[in-house]
Amino acid sequence: MNQFSEHEKRTILHLLTMIMEADSVIHPKEVEYIKSLMKDFGLSTAEFDHMEMLDFDVLKNEFKMMDVEKQNMAKEYFVKMSKVDGFIHKSELKIINDLQVINH
Repeated sequence: MNQFSEHEKRTILHLLTMIMEADSVIHPKEVEYIKSLMKDFGLSTAEFDHMEMLDFDVLKNEFKMMDVEKQNMAKEYFVKMSKVDGFIHKSELKIINDLQVINH
């Protein structure tokens, strides 16, 4: 997970949180998944709890600044988050679709 910068990791985690909360139901498997990724990213839950939540448009711009390979890897995390509770909600898909991979 070292291919992402600290800033990129935080952007990904913020977006994952938005996807997790999109359907207004936070499933334990979603929480487990995000905690697992945080561990892989080398971030503690305390660090994450103290991160300021950002606006989607800000996060989308941060996402677009990643190179295409990183965007594709991050989108795999987003899709997995949307599926982890066993039900893909349309509001989760909307967030993912709004983050179309941008070629530089």
